[in-house]
Order: sequence, then structure tokens, then C-alpha cells
Amino acid sequence: MGGETSGNFLRNAWYMFAWGEEVADAPLGRTIVGEELVCFRGKDGLVVLADRCPHRFVPLSLGSVADGVLECAYHGLRFGSDGRCMFNPLGDPPERAVVRSYPVVERDRVIWVWAGDPALADPDGIADFSFLADPARATVTGYAHVRADYQLAIDNLSDLTHVQFVHRDYQASEAYHRLVDDTWQDGDVVHRSITFPNGRPAPFLQSFLGPDKLIDFTMETRWTLPSNIKLSATVTEPGAPDQYLIGNHSAHLVTPEADGSCHYFYAHSRDYGVGDPEADEKIREWQRVGFGEQDKPVLEAQQRRVGHRDIMELRPVILPTDAGGVRARRILAQRIARERKGAMLEAVGDQ
Repeated sequence: MGGETSGNFLRNAWYMFAWGEEVADAPLGRTIVGEELVCFRGKDGLVVLADRCPHRFVPLSLGSVADGVLECAYHGLRFGSDGRCMFNPLGDPPERAVVRSYPVVERDRVIWVWAGDPALADPDGIADFSFLADPARATVTGYAHVRADYQLAIDNLSDLTHVQFVHRDYQASEAYHRLVDDTWQDGDVVHRSITFPNGRPAPFLQSFLGPDKLIDFTMETRWTLPSNIKLSATVTEPGAPDQYLIGNHSAHLVTPEADGSCHYFYAHSRDYGVGDPEADEKIREWQRVGFGEQDKPVLEAQQRRVGHRDIMELRPVILPTDAGGVRARRILAQRIARERKGAMLEAVGDQ
């Protein structure tokens, strides 16, 4: 990784575009890996197209869905699921009026879009986040736009020891200095685990467990390509990992927007307080503060100091707790390099 990080993304990958409920009657425009896209619900299902009308280059996301196709707000050209203009209010559809279409999958409340070669888009490659759609669980979702590189956000999620300081009002633990941690890898999947042993509950857990009960609190993350993390938090009796008390899963799906900015989609899914709107609101408030007022400012300040360089070029001090993030960066860099080499060889072969 040398020079400026211009478009340092893996193209052949599934990226989260939106929560399913974000795309209803109106089209939704969003920039993903530097490409402006628009998503809408067409007559044959979900559609993602390039967000630029080929006539006068107005964003198609400014338009509307008419008869199950996307109508440009400027001159009324309409585009179907394959990106071809299928209606011109003043004559035949121009043959050149075609926009790129992208593979799209809606699964477990998430809309995934494939940014690379459509022939390689295999839905089986989407990581398992099925807990998000489990009716036996209570799930609260959210979104933040962050002016920081997506890999900085993954670093942050891969080393959760920062909760002791960034989120001290919610998650600081008296057992922090007894922390036990581990990192392991299964192919291209990186796992990280930290346990705060035999301590009183952090402030956020006290409303569910009381302030004085001694617990073991474990957070385990699973990172999958290109930038998605499942976090499982578990509360057990001290020294007895099989004596489960409460727990939750959360999704942290980070999608690069462009160099130096990303979309951060998050969800908290619990197996306690299901159907309790007051518990939902507590989670929602924690998400608003924890992600919007604590993580986001830190990441954006970090980005301003790093600038347009890859942070690893600056030779940062590496702590043992950075192991998960470093492994994820290494795997991602290898995949990006492999993809670029393949594209280069293909381009040479076409000459």
C-alpha cells in the first residue's frame, strides 16, 4: 500500500446498501465504493442501478417509481431492472439510454449490493446475520454517516478495549485490568474475544442485572470480508461460562462510501426484554450516544490526523489487542492486491 489510498476497496464483494425498511415507495440514492447508486422496489423485485440518467446526467434517485420502473425526474425517461430505458414520453426509447445494473440481494432485513463483476456475484458468499430477522429476538437498527476511512471503523470494532474509555459512561468495567483476550482465524474469517472477569456490571447492564451482582462479561467479534462484524456479548456467572444469564448479538456493517468516508449500519439484537418498548428505547439511546456522539467524533478526528495516507504507512505502535484488526487489514489488502492483479492481466489480454 503506497502513496495515497485512492479507491482502496475490494470490488468483488457484497456490501450493505441499506436496511430493507429504508427502501419503500421512493428510490434511495447512496454512494458505495465511490460509485453513485440508486435502489428501488420494481415490479419484479429489488433493483440497484447507477444513479445517473444517461440523457442529462441528473441523479435518478431524484425521480420516482412509476408502474414498477424508475422514472427520471427531469424528462420522464423510465428505466427497468436491467438498466435499459423502456419508456420515452416523446417517442421511442433511445437505444443508448442504458445505465449499469448491479446484483442485489435482500436478506435478513439487509439490502446487499455487489460492486464488482456481476458474473462473480454469489449470494452464498454473504455472511450469516440471520439473527437480525429472528422473531424471537428484539432488534433495534441504526445508521451513521462517518467521515473516516472504513478500515479505521473496522479497527475500532476489532479492538473493543476502547469501550473502557470512549464509552466509559455506559460500558466501563471494574474488571478491565483483569481482562482476558484471544484472537484466532478460520480461513479469511477473524475472531476476537475479550472477557472482563468477576466484576460488577457496567452501567449499561445494571438496569438488567442490578449494580452489585458479580459477572463475567465476554464480547466476541467475527470479522468477514470485506468489512462486516458480528459481535456477541454474553453475561455468565463468574468462572462458569456455561451458566448463561443474558446476552445479545449485534451487527456492525461498514460500507465504504469514498476515500475517507463510510456508511456505518448497526443493529442490536437481544433475547431479553422482547416486546418491551422501554428496553428498545434504552438501546436506541445507547446507539445514538455510543456511536453518534462517541465513536464517530473519535474516528473523524483520527481521520483528520491520518489524512489521505493508509494508517499503516505511519508505522503506528501496535498493541497486543490490535491483533484482530491487523489480521483483518492483512487479509483485505491481500484480496485487493489479488483482485487488481487479475484486472490488470485481463486488461493486458484484451489489448
